[in-house]
Amino acid sequence: MSILINKSNKVIVQGITGENASFHTGRMMEYGTNIVGGVTPEKGGTEHLGLPVFDSVREAVEETQANTSIIFISPPFAADHMMEAAEAGVELCICVTGRIPSQDMIRVKRYIRSLEEPNRMRLIGPGSAGIISPGKALVGIMPGYLFDEGKVGIISRSGTLGFEAASQLNNVGIGISTSIGIGSEAITGSSFVELLKEFESDPDTDAVVLIG
Repeated sequence: MSILINKSNKVIVQGITGENASFHTGRMMEYGTNIVGGVTPEKGGTEHLGLPVFDSVREAVEETQANTSIIFISPPFAADHMMEAAEAGVELCICVTGRIPSQDMIRVKRYIRSLEEPNRMRLIGPGSAGIISPGKALVGIMPGYLFDEGKVGIISRSGTLGFEAASQLNNVGIGISTSIGIGSEAITGSSFVELLKEFESDPDTDAVVLIG
C-alpha cells in the first residue's frame, strides 16, 4: 500500500502555465499521476498540456472533483494559494515553493487549523520535493526512476537526501512504500510525528527512514 497518494488521487496544479510547473507537470503525467487540470488566474477556459485551466481552485475542484493540489507559485503569493486550496476543499496540498516568509506560514497554519474536521486540509511543505508512492503516483519534483516499490517509508526535510536514501535502499534490494519531502522551511504544514502516525497505520510499511 501507500499513504497520502495513490492512483485514485485527482490532482490539480496551481500555477500550471509557468515554466517550472509545466516541466514537472509533464513528468508527473508521464509517471501516471492522475492530473485533472490546472489553475492560473485570468487564463481560465484555456488548455495547457492538454489539460483544462481554471481561474480559481474552487472552479477546478467543482469541475474536476480534484482532491489534491500541488503549488508552483512564487513566494510572495504562495501563502494565499495554500489558503485558497484549503478553502476550496482540497484534502491534500503539496507546496513546492520555498523561501516563504515565516509570518505568511503562521497565517496559513492558523487558517488551516480553523477549519473543522474532516474538512481540514493536509499541507506538505513549503519547500517540499513532493510525495511519491512508487508505481502509483508522483506529486512533486522527485526523479521517479530512483524509487522502486517496497515496504519502507521515507520522511525527509531535504529533497536531495530523500533521493539519496531511496537510491541506497534500492541498491540493496529494499523498495519504498511512500517517500515524503516535508519541506526545508522553518515552518512546515506537517511534522515528522504526524506523518509517522500515517505510516504506522499502513499495514504494508514495515519501517521508516527519517532524515532531519
